[in-house]
Amino acid sequence: MNRLTNTEYEDYWTSIHNSVHDDLASVCFSDKPFYFNRFFDRIQKFAITKYLIKEGINVTGKTLLDIGCDRKRWLSFFEKKCGSIVTGIDLSEYAIRVCQSNGFRAFRASITQMPFRDNCFDFVSSITVLLHLPYELKEKAIAEISRVLNPGGKAILIEGTWKDPSPHVFGLNISEWERHFNKCGLNLVHKSGHCFNLFRMNLPQYLPFRDFFAIHLDYLLEYGLMNYFYGKQCKIALQHLMVFEK
Repeated sequence: MNRLTNTEYEDYWTSIHNSVHDDLASVCFSDKPFYFNRFFDRIQKFAITKYLIKEGINVTGKTLLDIGCDRKRWLSFFEKKCGSIVTGIDLSEYAIRVCQSNGFRAFRASITQMPFRDNCFDFVSSITVLLHLPYELKEKAIAEISRVLNPGGKAILIEGTWKDPSPHVFGLNISEWERHFNKCGLNLVHKSGHCFNLFRMNLPQYLPFRDFFAIHLDYLLEYGLMNYFYGKQCKIALQHLMVFEK
């Protein structure tokens, strides 16, 4: 498969909200049912929550920018569950309208050119957002993350660390992510294996109800593996939770 060009990438993420009305499907798998995407929502929130609690990271009352904020999923999580002062940006005008109608501060903007002054956020979150950015734009986006972070601020990411063949995914391994962030003045301070999906990746395609069984079989295994590989890099993980500090 040919990967999306820079123009196609922007068009894809600008228009997806006009055709996909399930909030989770618009940011996970647009062609999958709710139960499938709910799995990814749950494991991502588990991973972030575990990190914040285990490392004693207090985001209450802190300013947090969620890039690629979609329809408020992480804005809601960080504000209501964590007490953060949140702001979001997204390419989709529709997504921004949804966020704003729910009372969130959100702007239509690109992560490669953010409309904020230097050193204005304590945290930046990117949950499977940067992996969708074409390779030649990644470093520009990471430089912007570094620019808007306060000194000592943290970028909290869950991003792909395997070579996903999907045309809208531009994955990097952990060393490559680290190299890009280091060039922009951010240092890796945490990494944990995430999103193993062993049944989903290995069950034969021809099986009836394959997705249903794969996702439900993966639940317990996923949580067990996330606990075991907390704070560790893992070769079989499709993604990693990574935290970079300025």
